[in-house]
Amino acid sequence: MSLEIRQATPEQIGLSSSILTEAAEWAVSIGQPLWKPEVLTAEKLGPNLERGEIFLAWLGGEAVGNIFFQWEDRPFWPHLERGESAFFHKVAIRRKVAGQGVARAMVEWAIAKAKAEGAPYLRMDTHARRPKLIRFYEEMGFVFVEEKVVGGLEVALYEMKLSTSRAIDPSCKPLEPLS
Repeated sequence: MSLEIRQATPEQIGLSSSILTEAAEWAVSIGQPLWKPEVLTAEKLGPNLERGEIFLAWLGGEAVGNIFFQWEDRPFWPHLERGESAFFHKVAIRRKVAGQGVARAMVEWAIAKAKAEGAPYLRMDTHARRPKLIRFYEEMGFVFVEEKVVGGLEVALYEMKLSTSRAIDPSCKPLEPLS
C-alpha cells in the first residue's frame, strides 16, 4: 500500500475539516490542546482551499492525513517576503494510522515539494510546550529559530535550509508499513 498526497478539491474540504477536528479532539483528550475547533470548520478552511494550500494524504483510497503548504505566513513570519520560504501547517492524521509514518511522510513530501519548487527554506511553527512534537521536527532536521507568542499561543519557530541544486519530485513515494 502506498501513501499519495494530493491537493484537496472543493468536495474534499469536509475531509480536511474532519481530519483536523479528530486530531484537535485527540490533543485535548491527552491534555495538550492544539487547535480551536471553531477554526477547523469547512467554512473557515475555505480561503486556504481557494488558495490551493490544503493537501490530503491518501492511503488505500482513504483520506488519512492533512497538511497545508503555503508560500507566505504573515502571522508567524511577518518579516519574510513571499518566495523567501515555503511553509507548512496543520499536519494532522487519523488516529487509526498513528505510528505508521504518515505524519513523517507528509513532512517529507513538504520538504520535497519546497525543494522542487525552488524554495531556499522550509519553515514551520509548533506548540512551544510539546516536547515530543518538537523532537519529531528536530529529528527530521528542522532547526530552532525562536519562541514567540502569536494570537495567545506560545509557538516555537523552526526552519530547514534546503539545497535546491537538484529537483526532487514532490509526489509522495510509497509508504512502508511499520510492523
